[in-house]
Amino acid sequence: MFAADSQRALDLIRQADRVLIITHISPDGDAIGSLLAMGHLVRQLGRPHVTLALEDGVPEKFDFLPGSADVLKATEGPFDLILIVDCSDDRRGGQVLHDNWRHGTPVINIDHHVTNTKFGTINLVRLDAAATTQIIYWLTEAWELQVDQQVAQYLLTGLVTDTLCFRAANVTPKVMADAAALMKAGADLSTITQQTVNRRSYDAIRYWGAMLDTVQLEDRVIWAVAPVSMRQHVGYRSNGDASLVTFLATAWEADMAVTFAETDAGLVEISLRAKPGLDVSAVALELGGGGHPAAAGATINGPLPEAVRRVITQVKRARHDQFEQHEEDQ
Repeated sequence: MFAADSQRALDLIRQADRVLIITHISPDGDAIGSLLAMGHLVRQLGRPHVTLALEDGVPEKFDFLPGSADVLKATEGPFDLILIVDCSDDRRGGQVLHDNWRHGTPVINIDHHVTNTKFGTINLVRLDAAATTQIIYWLTEAWELQVDQQVAQYLLTGLVTDTLCFRAANVTPKVMADAAALMKAGADLSTITQQTVNRRSYDAIRYWGAMLDTVQLEDRVIWAVAPVSMRQHVGYRSNGDASLVTFLATAWEADMAVTFAETDAGLVEISLRAKPGLDVSAVALELGGGGHPAAAGATINGPLPEAVRRVITQVKRARHDQFEQHEEDQ
């Protein structure tokens, strides 16, 4: 099925004149790597007009990737084809998707999230992939495209960030083999790791410090809260939690971790993490988001205190139900 759908996708790309490529709001390394890689590959297929767009723009820590400065925050259509990468549902595509998704415009959906709603005209969704960039790597093989040093750098960035630098449960021998192949093609693992995993800005460190003052732990669920005033006070210019949730999930006393980051518009970005064997993706799906069993997220309406109360109640219930189910299965 994947082989047939990938051929259909290739045919659509070859037939299109104006192609729009986008990814999800609040993008991570897999989203940015996938976006830039597909832009490069679609141009390699000879398409004359390719536009890369992202409502939130590219986070500063991905500025080291060539072409990141060319990603637009708004676009002018119409487009013959939309490719959306690493996005589990159309709501996560944000305004840039809905401004350009006209009736009849075909959409190619390339993703690996278990919560993907298959909203595309063609859905290249592979749950066995550790990252969307790994699916794109498989597509380069199916489409007989060249993986040069630049594409390899994009693709390995997605693998590194979505596997926590090859430390997560989704790492398989195939993941390691594909990563090695990308390194042979010229991807610089050391640079990617330093830029995306090992280092962060001074403002992000101050943001962490402020959020850590709000940390609470109850019923093996740990969480932190960031009102918009906190982000503005420390000068952190991006939305989200600066990946603090991954740090909170390292607490021995916690099975699930949550962060709440208020946006300028009064919405609340929720990030969720779970230790191996537990699943936070269902909670994210209930909230209108998505993700993986171990890592998921959503954006919901405020006010912030009500969002915290409601979501923590749901997370505690999900943890309790999963432990009860585990005991019944024993």
